[in-house]
Amino acid sequence: MQANQTNVTFNTHEAVKALKSSGFNEKQAESVVETIDKAVNETVATKADLALLGADLALLGADLKVQGAKIEALRETVEGIQENIEKTMDTKMAKLETRMMRMMWLQLMAMLGMFVTMVVALP
Repeated sequence: MQANQTNVTFNTHEAVKALKSSGFNEKQAESVVETIDKAVNETVATKADLALLGADLALLGADLKVQGAKIEALRETVEGIQENIEKTMDTKMAKLETRMMRMMWLQLMAMLGMFVTMVVALP
């Protein structure tokens, strides 16, 4: 946020007069009033300052919404990728199980054939 050039209204002339009437000399009164004026104008937020802050916060809020939407879209994309990976793995596992079952049946048939051959070959 940029520093605002608008100063808070502070009647320095009246302040100097009040200090002089309470016993300060001209130089002391002016020094005190100058210090107060500087402190007030450097630390007090004006309506313009608050308006700038409000605008900055509105922009930040809008940016957060955009970033939130991007994050949500990314999350959905990641979930979609994860689902595709799971489906692919399930398909590959099913194919692997099928191949293993075929191999086991072929081995069983080969063993059975050898057994039958041995039984027939026995006198």
